[in-house]
Amino acid sequence: MLLLQDIAVIPMLAVLPLLAMGDGAAHVATAEAAGSHAAGIGALPGWQQGLITIALIAAIILGGRLLTRPVFRFIAATGLREVFTAFALFLVIGIALSMQAVGLSPALGTFLAGVVLAESEYRHELESDIEPFKGLLLGLFFISVGASIDFGLVQTQAGWLVCLVATLVLVKFAVLVGLARVFRLDGAQSMLFSFALAQGGKFAFVLFAMTRSQNVLPGPVIDTLTAVVALSMAVTPLLMIINEKLVQPRFAGRSGARAADEIGADDTGAVIIAGFGRFGNVVGRLLRANGIVATVLDLDPDQISVLRRFGLKVFYGDAARLDLLHAAGAARAKLLVLAIDDPERATQMAAQVHHE
Repeated sequence: MLLLQDIAVIPMLAVLPLLAMGDGAAHVATAEAAGSHAAGIGALPGWQQGLITIALIAAIILGGRLLTRPVFRFIAATGLREVFTAFALFLVIGIALSMQAVGLSPALGTFLAGVVLAESEYRHELESDIEPFKGLLLGLFFISVGASIDFGLVQTQAGWLVCLVATLVLVKFAVLVGLARVFRLDGAQSMLFSFALAQGGKFAFVLFAMTRSQNVLPGPVIDTLTAVVALSMAVTPLLMIINEKLVQPRFAGRSGARAADEIGADDTGAVIIAGFGRFGNVVGRLLRANGIVATVLDLDPDQISVLRRFGLKVFYGDAARLDLLHAAGAARAKLLVLAIDDPERATQMAAQVHHE
């Protein structure tokens, strides 16, 4: 979901030049005042700027996919890890500078560089090599966010900003709750989803910088919006505490009182999977891909509702109960997979099943 929000910034940045106020000369003056290198395309009409932006983004993604793989293979063959890291950083900086050269945000360039690197088969090694830089730059990002807040504005318009922050959080929370219902997320999952994403996104600051350079919004409005998004981020820990302490216990109580599902004779398969976490999920997908019907028993009601939408035979209940195992067809099943995350309990269940 977070990645989808970030990707959505790309068409927003492409459309922004169409919303710019004033003529091309005003664009050039604004760009020069901001120290931008985009005077070349700044003189073009907004729709041409949008086409150039989209073309550049497409060229970076397609060119990166075609060119980086053979280069990374060549570097990996040398066995020099330092060169590997240096080339990855060079690629990120080069794409960021190319985006800045046409008047777009360098932050968008680094995001596109991440998209390009994610397509490489060496992405896991790259991720571990760039980890130290990630921590450093993440701290720098939040420092820059704090430095961009006009605290004089916060002091003079505290009440107005509180209302705006509350409106942003409540409206986005309501939208997320609606999306959770559309995609049939149940109870605890939908609340966690809604509380965790109710704040403004970090790429809002990129959009605000772009709107300032393109003369889309007045400076005072952008300063107010920057403060609102930053304050909404500061409220997020409080929202998560409310969700954890007040909301989630209500759903935990409901799920604990739920009775086991009834399993009919037609619901049984050749394999029974007890627990459908990471390991059980892998086994279930492998069996399904080979046309083998499996009956799944799990104690997570939200997980069950999600899996049923994919056509799996999933039932709520404790697989340690003999009556539930009998109902699931244990007497006729060829295989029982114990995929619960409690080794001691799994051993006890295995002994009980053998005894029966």
